[in-house]
Amino acid sequence: MSKMKTLAKKTGLALTLAGASVAANAADYTSQITAAGGEANTNQAAVITAVIALAVIGFGVGALLKWMK
Repeated sequence: MSKMKTLAKKTGLALTLAGASVAANAADYTSQITAAGGEANTNQAAVITAVIALAVIGFGVGALLKWMK
């Protein structure tokens, strides 16, 4: 029975240390995740602007060609 208690204590200590390590690593990436989210929003806005600009240019060229006929 004492072997089981010793094993339980060692396992409990290892799990506690592993949990603390995971929590510390999660806190380290918070700023990086926030920065990546900001960059993603910027990139999304740039893509939407580019698609709208291409649509306007395409419509404009089509209208110009119809007008020239």
